[in-house]
Amino acid sequence: MTALVFDGSFDGFLSVVHACYYEKLDPISIQPAEILTLMDEARYIETHQANAAQVYAAIKNKISPEVAYTVYVASLSPEEDRYTALLAYIRLGFKVGHMVGSHLQVEYVRRVRDLHRQAAGEAHLLFGFSRFVETASGVFYCQITPRNNVLPLVADHFTRRFMNQQWIIHDKAHNQAAVYDGKSYVIAQNPGDADVTLAAHEEETQDLWVAFWDALSIESRKNWKLQRQLLPIYFRKNMTEFTRQRPIKKPPGDIGRFIEG
Repeated sequence: MTALVFDGSFDGFLSVVHACYYEKLDPISIQPAEILTLMDEARYIETHQANAAQVYAAIKNKISPEVAYTVYVASLSPEEDRYTALLAYIRLGFKVGHMVGSHLQVEYVRRVRDLHRQAAGEAHLLFGFSRFVETASGVFYCQITPRNNVLPLVADHFTRRFMNQQWIIHDKAHNQAAVYDGKSYVIAQNPGDADVTLAAHEEETQDLWVAFWDALSIESRKNWKLQRQLLPIYFRKNMTEFTRQRPIKKPPGDIGRFIEG
């Protein structure tokens, strides 16, 4: 038994699955190379696109396309045990077929289900909670800080949502960005900060959005506990309606004139 390491990509993980199948490997752990710690024995598996494509096609055809997608989404989780659980899940899938997800008595099946829910759930929230600003160049910019590495899922969504608009989605949590030119997008490594120059009218647009948000709010019906459940606080640092400074409202009548001096 040995530990296997790879480059951290999804194709790299599928290459690990290929090596485990054809070389009869039974690893004690599977980890990306960047988080490798001191171990008694570790083997690096090279990424081979052909091997990865073969494994993914086998999962789709011999198990199901839905299981293949579940494996992909679950791999976007940051949990350290995800790849070990996914390998066991795939192996079981080749034995029992498309019903692998129903074998909830098996610990690693429940684990993969939870990993998938975690990543897919956060991506779904980001579809609605992502906020774009228009830059001086006309490209729209969005900043996100997800816990899961869900930038590919978010980029796929906005490729369909804003297919004719150039945009950049900057994942500051994972130092990467999806850049869309109106036809296709690429994901590239990006520093943690970005120097963004807003379009001349963007400030006014943000003020209008905040005014609309505030106008819909009914003070007597605010439920902060429910709001935190539906819109977790860690999303809000990237949302205009929570980060945009409100204009100071002057008190009415004589009090206002007294304050003004």
